[in-house]
Amino acid sequence: MSLNSKPLFDQYCSRHIRPLSVYHFSAIAGWKDFFEFKYDVINDTLCVFAYQGKDSFLYLPPLGGDIDKAIVEECFKRMAKSRIARIENISANQLSILDSRTYNSHLKAHEYVYLRRDLEMLSGDKYKSKRHDSNVFQERFPQAVFRPYTAADYQGCLNLYSGWSANRRQSGGDVVYLTMLDENTKVHALFMQHANALDLVGRVVEIDGKIAAYTFGYALSPDTFCVLLEITDLDKTGLAAYIFQHFCADDVVKPFEYINTMDDFGLPNIAKAKESYHPVKKLPVYTISKKDQT
Repeated sequence: MSLNSKPLFDQYCSRHIRPLSVYHFSAIAGWKDFFEFKYDVINDTLCVFAYQGKDSFLYLPPLGGDIDKAIVEECFKRMAKSRIARIENISANQLSILDSRTYNSHLKAHEYVYLRRDLEMLSGDKYKSKRHDSNVFQERFPQAVFRPYTAADYQGCLNLYSGWSANRRQSGGDVVYLTMLDENTKVHALFMQHANALDLVGRVVEIDGKIAAYTFGYALSPDTFCVLLEITDLDKTGLAAYIFQHFCADDVVKPFEYINTMDDFGLPNIAKAKESYHPVKKLPVYTISKKDQT
């Protein structure tokens, strides 16, 4: 599977609307340097397998129809040689169809979903601190410009990520977190290089000719827009609140009722930040494996 596989992925994905962020081609394309992705069409559904060494797993449930037990079983047969054969990114509705006597399920994460208008307006007492942060930034940096990302911003965004990552490293973290910081250098670069081909919406905040923040997202469904990533200059108080509010108020994003900001990666600080925006829904994400797997 390569970037050229997007039309095929979109063809099968469009048959059913799914609520989880993984149902967009960028969720696969972003990790092509870390997994070898291969696809197969089984009973008119598209099955995306991820390989890492001798291990493999199904990156998301078969695309193109309701989850089918026979197709799920066929996928597990094709992963029989893997040490931990599994299917990632199962939604709650899909899990309810599968027999709990046959499959183990593991709650992997929750995705945070908000009313877009709430994030645009930041009205009421519950958003008082967010309004304050955004206003403080605008008062201190009246020259700041929120605008669409262009190819000319690529190096400036990479420089920003490098500084942001170095700052985060100084705060410490376990091996998994530090590895994630390194991996995302390639992931963010790929998204920026192929934003148009991946149907990504990119926005930056520019201050005195320098990129101070960037964010990217995509249309997940007719009513939901997904914020894929956001990086800001940590020295500029209120910038994170400012770019998030402006992104949710952007003309491209305004038609959507909901904003999905994906999961919190199991990191308490990110979870706290996402909870502070008062999600209206938290969508569970499951992984399944066979109970007879050894």
